[in-house]
Amino acid sequence: MQRLLFLWAWGLAAIAINANADRANADEPLRWQSSRIKGTPDPPLPYRLERIFADADLKGPTEMVRLPETNRWVVVQQNGTVVTFDKSDPSNLHTAMEGKTFGKPLSRSYGITFDPDFPRTPECYLAYTSLLKTADGTRVSRFRVTDTNLMTIDPASETVLATWNSEGHSGGSLHFGADGYLYVSVGDGQDPNPPDRLDTGQDLSDFEASILRIDVRGHSPEQPYRIPKDNPFVGVPGVRGEIWAFGLRNPWKMSFNPKDNSLWTGDVGWEMREMVYKIERGANYGWSQTEGSQVVKSDGYRSDIPITPPTVEHDHTEARSITGGYFWQSDRISALKDAYIYGDWMTGKIWALKYADGKVTWQAEIADSTLQIICFASDDDGEILTIGYDGTIHRLIPNLDESAAAAFPRRLSDTGLFTKTEDQTPAVGVIPYSINAHHWSDHTDSQQWIGIVSNEKISTFDKSDWQTGQVAGFFSFPHNTVLAKTVTYLADTSDPASQRRLETQVLHRNHDDWNAYNYIWNDDQTDAILQDNVAVTRELTIADPSQPSGHRTQTWLHASRDQCSLCHIWSASTVHGFKLDQLNRTYADESENQLDKLKRIGLLDEISADVGVCANPYDHLASIEDRARTYLDLNCAHCHRRGGGGTAPFELVRNVDLDQLNLVNAMPTQGTFNIPDARVVASGDPSRSVLLYRMAKAGRGHMPQFGPTLVDDAGIQIVHDWIASLDADVPAQPYDDTISQLIHSPVDDDTTDRINSLLQSVPSALALSVACADRDMPASLREQIAAKASKDTLPEVRDLFERFLPAHLRIVRLGDHVIENELLSIPGDIARGRDLYFNQSGITCKQCHRISDPGPAVGPDLNNIGGTRTPLEVLQSILDPSAKIEEKYRGYIALTTDGQVISGLKQSETKDAVYLIDAQGKSHELLQDEIEDLKPLEKSLMPDRLLADLTAQQAADLLAFLTSQKSPN
Repeated sequence: MQRLLFLWAWGLAAIAINANADRANADEPLRWQSSRIKGTPDPPLPYRLERIFADADLKGPTEMVRLPETNRWVVVQQNGTVVTFDKSDPSNLHTAMEGKTFGKPLSRSYGITFDPDFPRTPECYLAYTSLLKTADGTRVSRFRVTDTNLMTIDPASETVLATWNSEGHSGGSLHFGADGYLYVSVGDGQDPNPPDRLDTGQDLSDFEASILRIDVRGHSPEQPYRIPKDNPFVGVPGVRGEIWAFGLRNPWKMSFNPKDNSLWTGDVGWEMREMVYKIERGANYGWSQTEGSQVVKSDGYRSDIPITPPTVEHDHTEARSITGGYFWQSDRISALKDAYIYGDWMTGKIWALKYADGKVTWQAEIADSTLQIICFASDDDGEILTIGYDGTIHRLIPNLDESAAAAFPRRLSDTGLFTKTEDQTPAVGVIPYSINAHHWSDHTDSQQWIGIVSNEKISTFDKSDWQTGQVAGFFSFPHNTVLAKTVTYLADTSDPASQRRLETQVLHRNHDDWNAYNYIWNDDQTDAILQDNVAVTRELTIADPSQPSGHRTQTWLHASRDQCSLCHIWSASTVHGFKLDQLNRTYADESENQLDKLKRIGLLDEISADVGVCANPYDHLASIEDRARTYLDLNCAHCHRRGGGGTAPFELVRNVDLDQLNLVNAMPTQGTFNIPDARVVASGDPSRSVLLYRMAKAGRGHMPQFGPTLVDDAGIQIVHDWIASLDADVPAQPYDDTISQLIHSPVDDDTTDRINSLLQSVPSALALSVACADRDMPASLREQIAAKASKDTLPEVRDLFERFLPAHLRIVRLGDHVIENELLSIPGDIARGRDLYFNQSGITCKQCHRISDPGPAVGPDLNNIGGTRTPLEVLQSILDPSAKIEEKYRGYIALTTDGQVISGLKQSETKDAVYLIDAQGKSHELLQDEIEDLKPLEKSLMPDRLLADLTAQQAADLLAFLTSQKSPN
């Protein structure tokens, strides 16, 4: 019935597009004249950028610094050419060095700095890549400066100081510290995927992924510099003594704080996080074990030095490629005095932070721009300039314009999209369009429109897609273009007239940005109200004859603007539906192709790309491979692509050859869920495929991670059938016969035995859960299986059958959003809490703590925890175990001379030995002369997220049991 409604809606769309087209003059493109969607509804940021030195004709700058004791700027361009210009005459560029003057073609340049005694010591230092994809292709070199006023560099004077891998992520920021030593930032030297393929991030035997500190005033027999004696790793066997700090992916632009000489850098993240670090001597910043707070390669090589967390961290909803900056010292904007100014290459955002007494005391976004921010520059007066990769230079000025936010339409009826909002009648120039395939959205349907204000057309261009290695047709949209989509559902699945609107989603092209907004429909279905930047859920009750109770309930998420940006991301071209292969279709009652029609009415420019047609995943006439690949692309590829945010090292983009995706028979990197010999996609064997399991399960680990709240049974079947169609490397497990017997045999004693056998392992349970969604399975059998799976099974098994349970029997887990007061208000049962503590799988408190047990304990004894701490204090210690660590329970990590790494509590220490007890309660005696290094841990040995997979009642029960532990007076 929903499919009939869908076709009916697109029939109306065809009528509307014709009606709009008839209103257009033959010589004029059809344009939306009534738009009121301009600017943004958010209050302005405190500052904006103003262009300066507009006459300076720069080509791909990567660094800009002052030429000491002059009035000139020095600019390094990516092609290796170094130019300078005077502040008073920016149009008169002087070439200090041509990149092509090197013996080998110079591929890229990154940074430059001058001897601290310049111009008396007329030398500069340059970081550049001479040859890509070589083990020593990136280098830091010293050059003689022959003209210290205009600046001219003698390329023949080069002395190469250090080299490293040039496959990618070069770093290349150079600064002299107050100590007179040269600091060099070095990236991991590799392409983005797979992350840190060479495992260099935690490897101290090479330069990569590090900050180097060298003394260029002298030389040694081994190299043209000296290693400072107080560098942290001097004399350590197998470790480069030049390393000052390590574990950095791509430290892009660093600087010193002039107030305290501390070193700061931005570090470009991988898929989830962007980081800013205050660099400390000998510190480990985690890559590629972690990407900031995000775990990347938990089972990879890891240094024994504890990981230092970021000073500031941004997730990929607001930053995609961080650019480090400088500390503002100018009096021109007093509010920014002593603030560290930094930005983002991808989003153009600029932030500021202030730091004191070992912590960030203030941090905020201060400006937004359309720039690809390549670097910042510090002027002699302490003002920080912003440099775009387009060659433009800018300064910060106060932003006084508040009119846009006040005028932004707060009701859908005020946007100008519709002449009659309650009927969704589009205004002149607002054009309905339809697409070939929709992503899964919890049984909802949708209708789309587009409106263009200016006389420009939507044009296509061939973009070399670095995420896929392909060249494909992309759209370029004019400023103030709006795409709108109204999402609807059926309140009664058997009645098309019960259609109700949930929300109208709006994508607005604001100059170079795309902004996402949600208008939530009122109960009367007459209008929709603009949602603030907060997520809101709505409970829907839907009449459904297929359910035993005759109805079902589901939760609809009205996403916040930040959540919308998680899917509508630059790497996936932001606009998902309005694409060539999606629009390439003909309406049912017409002969004209939609792309031809959009060109005829003046919306689209000429199309030169090979368009193709996007397969509908639910169309059984299409091949199973096309259906599955399209399904995964529509629902998963916005994250699972390069730059998309998914931490697993595979991609799901449909127009890339399967063998290039690191998907089939690839090892999972984020958990196997008790699946033996698990693969991301096990060729020919769905039951060993973690991708399919994550689609089917409930709770932690379900994919997609955000968006839909319901499992798509039809989608699971599509992906299951595709995996089964792949050539099998090993024979698949024969679960089908047992499942077929279960479905088609009469209910008897064997029925229970078959169910029990299938629920004993995750692979067989996964196969059974797919079968439970099949209409051939009797409803009573499905209920019996779900009821059995909800009891006495592995949590990984139960999660597969959660969706088949009645709503009141499903688990509502706490996740990461625990509201302390709400949890403390729930009465807990001590007996149930005791059972959870001692018997519940996944609750590991008893491994480290003791209650009524005289054995050794890693953590504090809990026999009197209720007598010494309040319930709130107990709860807070569980939620954030690292917030306050008693010194006697601080963990230590030891590295022995034979390479063992042992962590645990220090029980005692003598002049001869150190005694540690690990998390399993095992004691270790480490002789002092066998200990190479022993360091305290800043993070608690107690793991995070201990309550995430519990229900609120379970957490309350556990808390009641713990707080009941009181020793008698």
